[in-house]
Amino acid sequence: MNILTAIIDGFVDFVRRNPILCLAILLLVLFAPSVAGGIAMFILYFILGIILLGVILMLSLRWRINRARRQMEEQFRSGGQNGSDPFSGRHNPQEGDIRIHKMEGSGEKRVRKDVGDYVDFEEIGNDSEQKTH
Repeated sequence: MNILTAIIDGFVDFVRRNPILCLAILLLVLFAPSVAGGIAMFILYFILGIILLGVILMLSLRWRINRARRQMEEQFRSGGQNGSDPFSGRHNPQEGDIRIHKMEGSGEKRVRKDVGDYVDFEEIGNDSEQKTH
């Protein structure tokens, strides 16, 4: 019962806020019912189309997430069974083996060799501590 009174109160509030629009709709319904019916059908189809589009997008997103989840599970299973890295496809080296791979394009230093020197420094307390001693 409360829902029905809430709907009626909402409708009355809409009429109070928009009296000219409500009068135009009433006159349209009285004097041109086919036009009003056409507009009502257009609005109905538009709303149903938006709802249908939302459902399709939601199902598409759910399908894509499930597909990505299955692919990650397959990569994890294949990586866990044969001891290889599922992301690189290479076999893991034995413990203690060290391999260094040079990256393509990483050659010489980008800074000239004669630029700058390394300075070894030692931190000493701040000025306030030095004045007190």
